Amino acid sequence: MTASQTSSEPDRPAALVPRRTPTIEVRRYATARGTIDDRTLTVLEFPAVLERLARLTAFSAGRQAALALRPLSERDAVVECQRELAEAMHLDRVGVEVSLGGAHDVRERALAADRGQTLAVSDLLEVAGTVRASERVRRALVRVAEDAPLLSTLAAGLADLSPLRNLIEQSIDDRGEVADTASAELATIRRELNAAHDRLQQRVQSMLRAAEVRAALQEPLVTIRMGRYVFPVRAEARGAVPGVVHDTSASGATVYVEPFAVVELGNRWRELQLQERHEVERILRELSAAVGEAADDLVDLVERLAAVDCAMARARLARELQATDLHRRGQAQPWLRAAPAQLRLVNARHPLLQGDVVPITLEVGGEVQALLITGPNTGGKTVALKTAGLLCLMALAGLPVPADDGSQVPVYEAVFADIGDEQSIAQSLSTFSGHVTNIIDIIERADDQSLVLLDELGAGTDPTEGAALAIAIVERLRRERVSLIATTHHSELKLYAHHTPGVMNASVEFNVETLAPTYRLTLGLPGQSNALAIAARLGMPADVIEEARAGLSSDQQAMEHVLADLRRQLTAAEERASAAAAARDAAEALRRDYETRLEALTNETADLRAEARRKVRAELRETERLVQRTRRQVEAARLEQASAELTRARRAMEALPPEPEPEPAPPPMSGPIAIVPGHLVWVRGIPGPGEVLSAPGESDEFEVQLGALRTRVRVQQVERTSPGAPAPAPRMPAPPPPANVANEIEVRGQRLDEAMPRVEEFLDLAARAGKHRVYLIHGKGTGTLRRAVRAMLDRHPLVTSYETAARQEGGEGVTVAYLAGVQ
Repeated sequence: MTASQTSSEPDRPAALVPRRTPTIEVRRYATARGTIDDRTLTVLEFPAVLERLARLTAFSAGRQAALALRPLSERDAVVECQRELAEAMHLDRVGVEVSLGGAHDVRERALAADRGQTLAVSDLLEVAGTVRASERVRRALVRVAEDAPLLSTLAAGLADLSPLRNLIEQSIDDRGEVADTASAELATIRRELNAAHDRLQQRVQSMLRAAEVRAALQEPLVTIRMGRYVFPVRAEARGAVPGVVHDTSASGATVYVEPFAVVELGNRWRELQLQERHEVERILRELSAAVGEAADDLVDLVERLAAVDCAMARARLARELQATDLHRRGQAQPWLRAAPAQLRLVNARHPLLQGDVVPITLEVGGEVQALLITGPNTGGKTVALKTAGLLCLMALAGLPVPADDGSQVPVYEAVFADIGDEQSIAQSLSTFSGHVTNIIDIIERADDQSLVLLDELGAGTDPTEGAALAIAIVERLRRERVSLIATTHHSELKLYAHHTPGVMNASVEFNVETLAPTYRLTLGLPGQSNALAIAARLGMPADVIEEARAGLSSDQQAMEHVLADLRRQLTAAEERASAAAAARDAAEALRRDYETRLEALTNETADLRAEARRKVRAELRETERLVQRTRRQVEAARLEQASAELTRARRAMEALPPEPEPEPAPPPMSGPIAIVPGHLVWVRGIPGPGEVLSAPGESDEFEVQLGALRTRVRVQQVERTSPGAPAPAPRMPAPPPPANVANEIEVRGQRLDEAMPRVEEFLDLAARAGKHRVYLIHGKGTGTLRRAVRAMLDRHPLVTSYETAARQEGGEGVTVAYLAGVQ
């Protein structure tokens, strides 16, 4: 968007998102692709696995990324792919939703906008939807950065294009139309357009109600022709409605006339329609230019979303294949080894087989360089061969591997396959010459970083020569330290594998009773052809079977008997192992049961102890409350006794003669008050003067004689002073100090007129009793009583200071007062 365009629209953002160069993180594995050719991928049915994966993606770019997956040849790149898969599997397992709803592959449209093309409204909405989906993905994955660091890093790199999304969503409404708010000019045009249309409608309806016009019409209605409002006038009454003819009916009986009276209104309406269309086109051009400005970011954004989509699809494929044992989050994927290393698959399942799939276990590489699989046709030899090759390709491409823990896959630089069944190989390669041509190419290219899969090795020619050639091929590949898995029917290869170190026999089983393969792969034993047994089972005459058996050499017969005996021994050993495993599982289940019961018992004991502690604490709190109540009752009794003593003291005071009238106080003094021993002082709240006995100390307190009372007061309590000593007052015997005065008084819940006299009386008794620290229990409540008590303490001559009680003493509900000594 240019500066001139933005300056003409003050209500639109002047700047959108910065243009930046797209990153290449999403395609970080592109340079790590191996040398596996498309023919090998097709023979091993790798494209069918990718097609199954693609069906699990959420949008077209993710599907494209899934179909573009290829095996990699660098271990670090393969490990990172598998770590990414393990993270996605973890998020899928714990239910973290990474929603890609609304995402579209808008790369082509963004690049078209960058070239200056104006995008359609639907295209702009897809751009906004894709940006919104990226915001959801970024929020979802950044929140789980600790659990999925690779995916979180991938999502954190998504460009923030929310300004572009906001601009599009503000300009286009939910109906897919450019909104009035897209520009001030468009809003003005549409208001005028609506007003012009209303005026035109009113005028047309007014004319339609006129009798002379209705009489000339074919029907009493208004229609539109070529964007103009017209009347259907009968041809013979054409002159009754002067106007412009825009159309006629097919029969010519009706003429569609726009009356001259509405032509100008129609013209204005049409002009505003054109203005609206031009303004909408201008807005779409601006929005398209904004998309073009962000084209690089949009391309990178779609590729990152596609990578996330592909990762989550791989996790869903792992769930479908029940391939969860090998892919552990946060590990360096130790089951992936650098070639040359041993390929070991434990209970591996072919990912494309349906139903109850029989797993196979095999190993090749390391000490065993070649694995030769023998057995009858349809016994599962080729399936075992394909399973090994396909699972290797899936592991190297970052796909889940349906095999159990203990499996190990080397990162091969190349995988070669010559499989001659009609299901996966062209018919022209099913001949002996076709096989030889493929094998020659493999021999020239394979090395110790390669896995080679050969089906029906040495077949299609004379058995003797074919077996000799097959042995020579195996020897050549062994010298190159190639990892080789091959199937064959030749007995010579069985003997060769039995006598040659580094070569192992393997066989697939066939149930002679049911004439059906079991698809079980047995390592270390060559297979039996079972041709004579199968023929007999199918009804071949016994004399033919016996004659055929007599034609076998003694070595062949002995070998068949040995193989049969070994297979029986192996079957018995497997049954014993199975029984031992079942017993071990039962013992493990019993151990887990006892551990569960022990844990439950331990938890129950802990709960009982906790309940006992809770009851003891509750009883202790109840005891403490009882002690408090008893204490308050005792203190109340003491208070009653002190009150009675105070009453007696008051009566004694009332019996004494009255004191002389106090001399009039001197006028207040200006300036600071000087406290001099021997001078008279008037203390706030005391009607008569007192004699200063000592000069103020560091705490601004001094001693004063107030009649018969000798105490200490603060300088701030003095209202005025005067020199001279007061007239000697007649000496009267001081009342005896009260006995059994409590340390506290409780006025909680009383009215002010009840509580305040009691507090003042208590302070007097406590001071006379020599108490220096007393507790005034007024409660918390609304705070009115507390404030009144403390206001009285501020001006009371016997109180030197006060403070809020500690929390264990009552906190804000209790005030601690400190009293001056009385002599």
